[in-house]
Amino acid sequence: MSLIDDLEELAVGARLKRLYEYFAKDVVLIYKDEELNFEPKYFTLYYLISKQGEAAVTEIAEELGCTHPGVIHLAKELEELGFIESVKSATDSRKRILRLSEKGKASLPKFERVWAKILALNKSLFNSQQNNLLSAIMETEAQLNEKPYYQRFQEMFNPQGNNPVRVTTYDPQYARHFKNLNIEWINTYFTVEEHDLEQLNHPEDHILADGGEILFAHIDDDVVGTCAVIKTGPAEYELAKMAVSPKYQGRKIGNTLMDAAIAKTKELGGTRIWLGSNTKLTPAITLYKKYGFKEFQAAASPYTRANIHMEMDLYEI
Repeated sequence: MSLIDDLEELAVGARLKRLYEYFAKDVVLIYKDEELNFEPKYFTLYYLISKQGEAAVTEIAEELGCTHPGVIHLAKELEELGFIESVKSATDSRKRILRLSEKGKASLPKFERVWAKILALNKSLFNSQQNNLLSAIMETEAQLNEKPYYQRFQEMFNPQGNNPVRVTTYDPQYARHFKNLNIEWINTYFTVEEHDLEQLNHPEDHILADGGEILFAHIDDDVVGTCAVIKTGPAEYELAKMAVSPKYQGRKIGNTLMDAAIAKTKELGGTRIWLGSNTKLTPAITLYKKYGFKEFQAAASPYTRANIHMEMDLYEI
């Protein structure tokens, strides 16, 4: 497993590039077997010119969805290889037209035989897959044509509107959100541990029964964040399991939960609140410091990921 494999959806662009390279390096060998000095990156340009007879750079860029400079760069390389040539337009002397050279025309039958074999191989490969690669690519392209990636990002992480955030205490109907929101963020940075699962799978037994509380942040009908205050001593509580939906990050949900957690701890009779975290979680550490948490040396932690512990005396607030 490489880093790209581990990152999964986060490295989809790198993974697609790697997949292209898997194909490209072997397709070069296939062309070489046919005595064709040709690379896969030239295929669509050469193919288009071979079908249209001749075409201007602007027309090619529009047809292939490429930039004008990108087409010029590929055309220059293909021209240096001798497969195409650039000539003045018969109708507009300011315009350059690309067409197959004599070598390009002579090589076309050999290319077409290779392409037919590659097409058959690709169909066989994709049709043998549980999830057809070509179908998945076409589906993703259709989704992005309907709504661009940047627009989707803005809608997901910068939602419009100022609908208020309200905080509620534990209700069994929200238990799944307590688990799902925490599993999501833990798996993003670390690995879910046994102690996590004890509390996430059985919050009533491991948090509420001992005198703690679980809080939920809501916007409209969405549960957008959660955290727990867990009793660890006569007047001592741990701030734990704070998680905010990525969709609503940037709306200061963490601040709202922090305010509610401190208020709830005081209500429960707590005078000290503490937490375990990791220094790589810079935004979280910054939030804790903002509220007055200070680092202390803990004797031990049930979490391997916890490399920093912070505390705050509530009577000093």
